[in-house]
Amino acid sequence: MRAFFALFLTASLFFSPAATASPGRAAEGETLTVGTGQSAREFMLFRPAGTSGPVPLVMVFHGGGGGDDWMAGRSRELNRTLTNAGYAVAYMNGSARHRREKLRTWNAIHCCAYAARQRINEAAFADAAVDLLDQRIGIDRTRIFLTGHSNGAMLSYRLAGQMKTTPRAIAPVSGAIFADQPAIPARTSIFMYHAKNDDVLSFDGNPDDKAERWRTAPHLGFVDAEARLAELKSCGRASPAGGPAGLATTTRTCTGGSVLIATAAETGGHEWPARPQADYRIEDALLEFFNSQR
Repeated sequence: MRAFFALFLTASLFFSPAATASPGRAAEGETLTVGTGQSAREFMLFRPAGTSGPVPLVMVFHGGGGGDDWMAGRSRELNRTLTNAGYAVAYMNGSARHRREKLRTWNAIHCCAYAARQRINEAAFADAAVDLLDQRIGIDRTRIFLTGHSNGAMLSYRLAGQMKTTPRAIAPVSGAIFADQPAIPARTSIFMYHAKNDDVLSFDGNPDDKAERWRTAPHLGFVDAEARLAELKSCGRASPAGGPAGLATTTRTCTGGSVLIATAAETGGHEWPARPQADYRIEDALLEFFNSQR
């Protein structure tokens, strides 16, 4: 596994060792395309179960080196959890040098690889996907949520203030912000998660020669990132929230009625889906968070 991971890291990726599994293409997803020619990009739509009228949308952004079908395959439990609760789920596809290439990244400005070097306009892609989905199934534009892992989590922090339709909330998992993080809209809540033993994207923001090669700036550690986001969003004092041992969660109330929730796990590494311990499912945490944003 470590040898496979080292190979991926050399290719500018941020997968965890758990990504060595081969889940295959997720069943029952509908592949849609926005743009034409070289700008065309696909994403996978999973429709909600038994719902009519405008539906809430969760847009999922894979980690660096992944793709929409890879992420959907790794996220079957998340998919069931969200679609059964009435959410449409769209697994978004990053960019690669060649259109058919599976190893894709996102332009989170300081990371990663091809997408960042080419300055890909990720907001335009997300906006076009929302417009197409609205035509297809009718989206509740007051309840658009972004979540992602690693490079995809980095992107969600950036997209929050760039999309035409402001997301109701973002939920970055094992991601990071940088010192030049732009403002987050007042109405956008944040759920952020990171494991202290993450050996790919350091919890403390410590430089790592392997990973730093693929970024143009150091990332902020989780605690500093939470404080910076609280400053940007004019949040109140952090209050500890109850939860299982091995997980430390704080909550802040911010301007615009939004919240900032930060969960630090003692274990779990850089894995997707996050599994720090047997009694914690990231799928349940995300659903509870999204449901609270009404």
